[in-house]
Amino acid sequence: MSKAKETHLWFEKGDDEIQVESYSKKLNEAILELNKNVPGAVYIIDDEERGFLRAAVKLKNITFMILPPQSEETKKAQSENGKRNSKNLKNQKRT
Repeated sequence: MSKAKETHLWFEKGDDEIQVESYSKKLNEAILELNKNVPGAVYIIDDEERGFLRAAVKLKNITFMILPPQSEETKKAQSENGKRNSKNLKNQKRT
């Protein structure tokens, strides 16, 4: 059985950075890109294990969004819009 790959975020109130432990490829790439482009925004703690990253990210460089559940009307509208624009999807098999 494979081990669950989790992402953990934690910070102490009043601190200016968030600690991140991640196996998320997309999140890790974003953190490494930030590290490359903005000196001092990220401190890499551990990146020795393949696909894993532990870093401290400055609080001003990371955000969280709490999203309310979507209404049924919104879900239906988005579904219809997606069906109308399905030709824009990547990796679509063409027959």
